[in-house]
Amino acid sequence: MKRLISLILTISIMLLPSLSSMVVYAEAPFDIPVPEFTAIKTDLADAKSYTAYDKGLELIVNSTFTDVSKDPYKEDIIRMATLGIVKQYGDRKYYPGNNATGYDALATLVRLAGNEAAVMQRVYAQAGGTSSTTAVDLLMNQEYLTEAQTLGIVTQDEIVNLNNPVKKEQLAVWVGRALGVAPVFKQETVFSFNDWETVNPVYRSIIEKVVSDGIVPLKNDGSFGPKDSVKRGELARVARATLESNYTPLNIASGYGLVIGNKSEKVYEDGNTITRDTITVKNTDGTVTNLISETHTKGNKRYDFVTFKNGVPSDHKILKLGDEIEYLLQNDRVMYAQALDHDLVLEKINANTLADEFSIFHYGTVSEIKTKNQAKNGKNVITEIYRVVDVTGDVFDILVDEDLYTGLRDDIVTYKAPGVGGVKLLNTGDVIEYLVNPDREVIYIKVAPLESKTISGTVREVTPITDTEAATMTIYGFDDKVYEYPIAPYADLRINQRYTDLSNFVYGMNVNIKVANGYIINALGESYSGEPGSIPDFGKIRMGTVESIYKQSINVMLENGTYEVVNITSGTVLTKDGGVVSLGALKVGDKIKAYYNDIYTKDASRIEIEAPEILFEVIYKGKIKNVNESKGVLQLIGADGRSNPEYIDNDSWTASNKYAIDLNIDDKTSIYKGNQKVKIDDLEKNYANYTAYAVVEKKFGEQRVVKLSIATGRENIYSSAVKYADYTLSKFEINTKENFNLTEGTIVIRDGKVVPNNKLKTWDTVFVVAESPKGAYSDNAMVVKVVTPYDNIFDAIRIGAIENVNTNSVTLANYSYYTNNGLNDITEEESGYYKYFSDTEIVDVTDKDKKKIIKPSEFYHMSYSRVENKDSVYSYYAQGLQYERYYAFMVVDQEDEDGGILAMHLRHKGLLQGKDIDDTLYLEKDIATTLEDTFKSARLSRGTIVSDDTTWNRFEITDSHDWMNYTAQWASNTTNIYIEYSDAIVIKNNKVISKDDVKIGDYIYVMRINANALVIFVES
Repeated sequence: MKRLISLILTISIMLLPSLSSMVVYAEAPFDIPVPEFTAIKTDLADAKSYTAYDKGLELIVNSTFTDVSKDPYKEDIIRMATLGIVKQYGDRKYYPGNNATGYDALATLVRLAGNEAAVMQRVYAQAGGTSSTTAVDLLMNQEYLTEAQTLGIVTQDEIVNLNNPVKKEQLAVWVGRALGVAPVFKQETVFSFNDWETVNPVYRSIIEKVVSDGIVPLKNDGSFGPKDSVKRGELARVARATLESNYTPLNIASGYGLVIGNKSEKVYEDGNTITRDTITVKNTDGTVTNLISETHTKGNKRYDFVTFKNGVPSDHKILKLGDEIEYLLQNDRVMYAQALDHDLVLEKINANTLADEFSIFHYGTVSEIKTKNQAKNGKNVITEIYRVVDVTGDVFDILVDEDLYTGLRDDIVTYKAPGVGGVKLLNTGDVIEYLVNPDREVIYIKVAPLESKTISGTVREVTPITDTEAATMTIYGFDDKVYEYPIAPYADLRINQRYTDLSNFVYGMNVNIKVANGYIINALGESYSGEPGSIPDFGKIRMGTVESIYKQSINVMLENGTYEVVNITSGTVLTKDGGVVSLGALKVGDKIKAYYNDIYTKDASRIEIEAPEILFEVIYKGKIKNVNESKGVLQLIGADGRSNPEYIDNDSWTASNKYAIDLNIDDKTSIYKGNQKVKIDDLEKNYANYTAYAVVEKKFGEQRVVKLSIATGRENIYSSAVKYADYTLSKFEINTKENFNLTEGTIVIRDGKVVPNNKLKTWDTVFVVAESPKGAYSDNAMVVKVVTPYDNIFDAIRIGAIENVNTNSVTLANYSYYTNNGLNDITEEESGYYKYFSDTEIVDVTDKDKKKIIKPSEFYHMSYSRVENKDSVYSYYAQGLQYERYYAFMVVDQEDEDGGILAMHLRHKGLLQGKDIDDTLYLEKDIATTLEDTFKSARLSRGTIVSDDTTWNRFEITDSHDWMNYTAQWASNTTNIYIEYSDAIVIKNNKVISKDDVKIGDYIYVMRINANALVIFVES
């Protein structure tokens, strides 16, 4: 029976998109009775009650850390600390980012086995009265190791360097043994991690088991990373997964349910005043559990449990009616609860209702909501009524009662992204799936768009309609499967959002289709596919946006919203703007096409980066005046309707020189009002005179709006750093304590590209333009410009005095270099060898009017070593040094293991023009101090070139930022800055270029002393 129901439901779901788009259902007024569904009745008579842990305050304190709030594993850490699996340090810190040692891992696994008491008993017996914490720590490590050996977790040959960081491979093996996983050696085993060959063959099957069971996670690129060190935060995550696979050793039980009651009362017993809070939970299996917390005046006792909600640990008091929670009992005491924000609870409900083959799924839309007070079974209740119009046209009411005296609710578990709770989450217009049992009771509600069969891929073949056969389309899907469907006569066919006919869908074109009742009813193609003939006959193509970049792969979001890893091998060719480029030219946010030679491989043969690279020239703000859809032109005027439109200049708005600006828009322009997507034809009709923010690119010599975000409230501007970002709630907070919503309309600019909202990271320095929508409690972020370091590019710089010039290398003394954008202290001793090659650029810039270009083949034969520059009139008592050395600043090749020199500029007696320090000092030991003083004026800057003053040899840079060492962040300059480039080394794509090759609009990174640029890196 259940299979038949599932088949009927599947067919119905396939039909839903076309039905919902063609039928408008009549809504019955509330005064007309319709069939009713209720919540599952709550049976309090058989409710089980559990009291919280009797040392509740101690439990909460021991689970509160000062350094985990930003760690991705914070909930795992707090949960495991509550259960005594991981421990605080004395300063209430956990140090989640530190490497976990072998002893840390073994101690954690021994605690998970429930054997900590035996360990501590032996430690106390041996410690005696010692007060040495070091001695006790050594004893504990030894006894945890002994216990782990007894349990069979660790073998004798693995007792090596346990004070060192534990490797992921070793931890996974220990976890497997702790869980009783036996190694299985099979030649035909297929591993779920792509670097299995680097795993010890003896361990592979154990690791495969713990990985496939979700206990030890893989990395984002699908690799395991056997030799990676495990962080303490990651150890807590593994500990949690290990515990959840076997609660028995610690006598733990878990439950899932909805908070339907929250009652507080005072009880007086023998001079003891007890404040008792009872949280009533309706579990997913229909049973009821009371979680009881108490405070006693007698003995000052507190029975409580740790509660994790909204990313913060607290006590039980933060739980509210309608919270969906998971709770943990240990030895029948309540220890921990977490308010859930995901739909895991629905899986638990489905698991409990699988046996009921007569439960029915319904799909519909909430059309109206109202409440009424009434008497039921002798109780005064308030009844909430949710009227739902099903896709069948039937109308139903869902009823939820709340007792006005006790506060108990017969609520229904409701999932609505990004949270889980009761029916109060529902709003008019929500599309819902709800499961109803044979007693006409609603088991759960899920707010979600109606499912439809959608396939994304590339066109393989199209056959036209004939007298006897329907037209068909064959698609090679992004799931590596081939699909062929007939096309419905009424199908909606579009390319680039414009209506077209079937003949324009060509081989290799990217396409998304919707299928209902076995027919294609909608096909949307993208002409961006380009060069379809370059796809091999048995190959495939993937197109999308780069989400993240690794050494040998990239993660790409495809056009259908799914993600796929594209492997990059030594044979993969990357092209951009017609030329071959390195992986370094690829940026997050780039649109790419990946070509494969056959449909089964994941190794790309060629990756084409959309070219030319998009340069965001400007972000405009203005009022929408006119929209000419046929010409594809949007006209903006000043936001107040009188002045000129404005553009962002550094960290403020600057008026343009035109009253009205005409901008090109097309079907690829993303237009949003908050989270609402807006069509071009609705702009003038519905949003004339609204303020809008437009990101403009220059492509093929023309300006085009890439993204347009429409505002409904007043504007504020902020500059700060991101304190935290929560993508589940789509919010972020900056250090000045302002909170912002991240919407579909939020424009996030990073490294000159529009990137997804989730690329906004904690500690990013940001410039935020926000609006306050009418009736809203928090601001919407309209524009967020992110300023971040550019791959530590300045680490390639070396500065110092030439000590020796050899046939193909040089050494420096009194030298320094950058690490993570910070300039290191001067090293007085002689450096190692820096090699130069025949293509190394060497320039003597001593005479600013007659710079000397030195051939590398002649460099050794010229007088540039220190000992070759002895002052013939040197006197110990006179000012000036005995050797008048050459000072150099140079850039080394970071892709070369030997650090070969790309370019080196030299100046006699001093690093800067007019600063001949060898003529002013008495002692050579003072060189380091003098250079340190010079470096106090050193700055790292970045920004976009807006003008080139060739008279004074200087660039004007806008949107500029300087690196601040004490905050380790880029700080915005309030005005444009100027840098003098006469003597600068200029690098682009790891190659030396001329100043003449630098163009207006280039984004550059500059190492400068005051206004004098020593090194300029041009972003590719």
